[in-house]
Amino acid sequence: MMKFLLMMLISFGLFFFNNKFNKFIICFFLSMNMFLLNIYTTNLWIGGMNLFYIDYYSFYLIILSLWLIGCILLLNLSSFLMLMTYLLMNILVLCFLVFNLMMFYLLFEMSLLPMFFIIMIGGYTFERLEAVMYMFMYTVISSMPFLWMILNMYLNFKSLMIIYMIFGMIELGWLMYYIFLFTFLIKIPMFIFHIWLPKAHVEAPVYGSMILAGVLLKLGSYGVLRLIQIFMIDSIVYGFYLISLSVIGGILMGGVCLIQVDLKMLVAYSSLVHMGLMIAGMLTLTKMGLIGGFMMMLAHGLCSSGLFYLVNLNYERLGSRLMFINKGSLMVNPSLGLFWFLLCSSNLAAPVSLNLVSEIFLLISLVCWDLKLMMFMMILSFVSATYSLYLFSFSQHGSLINLLMNYKPVNLKDFFMLIIHWVPLNILFLNLGLFMII
Repeated sequence: MMKFLLMMLISFGLFFFNNKFNKFIICFFLSMNMFLLNIYTTNLWIGGMNLFYIDYYSFYLIILSLWLIGCILLLNLSSFLMLMTYLLMNILVLCFLVFNLMMFYLLFEMSLLPMFFIIMIGGYTFERLEAVMYMFMYTVISSMPFLWMILNMYLNFKSLMIIYMIFGMIELGWLMYYIFLFTFLIKIPMFIFHIWLPKAHVEAPVYGSMILAGVLLKLGSYGVLRLIQIFMIDSIVYGFYLISLSVIGGILMGGVCLIQVDLKMLVAYSSLVHMGLMIAGMLTLTKMGLIGGFMMMLAHGLCSSGLFYLVNLNYERLGSRLMFINKGSLMVNPSLGLFWFLLCSSNLAAPVSLNLVSEIFLLISLVCWDLKLMMFMMILSFVSATYSLYLFSFSQHGSLINLLMNYKPVNLKDFFMLIIHWVPLNILFLNLGLFMII
């Protein structure tokens, strides 16, 4: 347990480093330290101080958080935004470590505050206030019934420790089950509750979008993963409606991606497609569904964060995210076009990315759960591949425009950022046994 407390102290010490690369190196070694110290353990739960517990779900998500925050530390941030980034990193790590439901709720809500300042201070337009209000209204209001249900559960069961609830197989009924689950489904977000996400992504700076897509959305996925373990019986009985809504919503959001002309909006809506498939797969409660959903969390966190960074590179050089303005970029910068191809191919689940394995697991779990879903899965896979090809072809090919004549070259730091997004996404494919112990 001491290594986690030491990690927190070191992370706050990062604020006093002047060299951005040193900050990244320390975050890198913190994540590798966790990976190497726990990779060979066979224990399902590793606990300490009766408050912090870690299993393989929280373990890999902590590594993902440290990895992406380390990438963001390479960017040019003001002192205040850097402090907010450190604060958010510690909140995220604690949120994945605590196994008290009340502490998890408090940290879950606290993660919105640093994100509020990141969007408000680092945002580009006056509409960022509207985006932040959407985010707060959706997430905070939905969590009020959740707080009431936590207090009600404490009165009935005299404990809020998630580790005990998982083995207790609690049955609450459909109303309490949906109240608990909707708090996290809005944070993911699920189709119908997704209005706040595109607005937040468009108004957020690049590091805000990278944190939001890479880690913050995984808080909602992690909460769903824990709750369906606690309410296993209710998930079996009432999960059918959410699975149907997620699959249909994923197909509709894929269609919305195909009509987008803004690169950042397209990447934001593509997150909804992947998250819809992930929710549906996890709610089947099969082994393949849970493993596939968890792999989708990690794969989406790396892939979408890299795509947002690529979109920002084009935006900094051309001053626009419109596809019409950005077309023909491959002729000007072929090296950057290579990374567009690699990340777009990973986004459409091409070999050898982790997205491919996660989608195979999720599709198999859903088809085995109900054979009627096979046609919907075929449509969803086709639409997902189509908008990824649409994103690559329209942004890289086509005739050049005059703005590209003053195209600023991409520096080494930008290529390094893209490499540390793409390499883990594909290296994990070579050792899938890491996920089979979940």
